[in-house]
Amino acid sequence: MIKVINMNNDEILRVENLHTSFFTSAGEVKALNGVSFSLKRGEVLGIAGESGSGKSTAMLSIMGLTGEAGRVSADKLEFMGKTLDAENIKSMRGKDIAMIFQDPMTSLNPVLSVGYQLKEALKRHHWEGSIRDRVIDIMAKVGIVPAEERMKQYPHQFSGGQRQRLMIAMSVICSPVLLIADEPTTALDVTVQAQILKLLREIREYSGMSMILITHDLGVIAGEADRVIIMYGGEIMEEGTVQEIFKNPKHPYTLGLMKSLPKPDSKRERLIPIEGQPPDLLNPPEGCPFVKRCQNAMKICLHKKPEVSVLSDTHKYSCWLEVKNNA
Repeated sequence: MIKVINMNNDEILRVENLHTSFFTSAGEVKALNGVSFSLKRGEVLGIAGESGSGKSTAMLSIMGLTGEAGRVSADKLEFMGKTLDAENIKSMRGKDIAMIFQDPMTSLNPVLSVGYQLKEALKRHHWEGSIRDRVIDIMAKVGIVPAEERMKQYPHQFSGGQRQRLMIAMSVICSPVLLIADEPTTALDVTVQAQILKLLREIREYSGMSMILITHDLGVIAGEADRVIIMYGGEIMEEGTVQEIFKNPKHPYTLGLMKSLPKPDSKRERLIPIEGQPPDLLNPPEGCPFVKRCQNAMKICLHKKPEVSVLSDTHKYSCWLEVKNNA
């Protein structure tokens, strides 16, 4: 693998006012409500939040993978200067933008050899050079050896950690500019999790690609990301650098997540859970989505979306409490 060090911080992805709804027999599920963010070349953006907060839905919307039940709209959805419409994303998906999905066993076809599945993306995007050699090379790079023999095997013949390595190989085989990793270490033990994260780090360092890392594990975010987005109820609650979010969290939801984390240096301290349940996205609240679980909630929080408080060029959050304090 050729080492490419790219220090160019040009913006490669811009998302403005992204909305995604799913239409079900029960009604419209408003999964995303005005999500906006950007990503620079070579940057790692961590997206954290509870299950159902909209992390994966945001990425599926960008990738054009919400299915027929999903309706996606945005003021701007651009990658590398191109609008991510249905036609453009079809040609980019797997080549320029790739995604590692949560469960490799449901993403890998059980009746096709892993070698056959790895070849598919190369054939689709007209890879120049030997496809077989590229498959062997990428399998070896992710630690699946001997690659010549194992490419003939089927997904059930690999362990959970090895299947995740295969998913990584499949996603980076065409050398994408952007890799989206959706809970890449879920259901893996601690040792294998560390190996997978190390592998992703090495691939980034050599290829110079950008990455969006989706996880509920703030420890993983702290160790791998440059910037962090905290999501809840289909909206962004807070955004900042890793240092800003972990050293100076501002939104009540971010503070709640921090308090619920175990601290290695305090064995007797009880964890503090966030009481209550996430909002019903069939009937989302008019105001802040966190209002029913927030100990500092005010009347205005029930009926009006909070304004964005900007603390720095990189750190901002949406909360009426800060607006009131600064009034």
